[in-house]
Amino acid sequence: MDAPRGAPTRYDYVLGGMGLSLVCGGAVGLASAVPLAVASSVASVVAAAMLLVGTVGQF
Repeated sequence: MDAPRGAPTRYDYVLGGMGLSLVCGGAVGLASAVPLAVASSVASVVAAAMLLVGTVGQF
């Protein structure tokens, strides 16, 4: 079943969630006592996990 042209796809949601996790990780690192490198690393792991789950869930 094809989605209408204007509708967001599953990958749009996955990419949006990945971007949101990266931005939130950076914000947490800047606004708290957690070092920026640690917060960014955790956010990167979460973003990679979202990509993996979204890709595997597609198949």
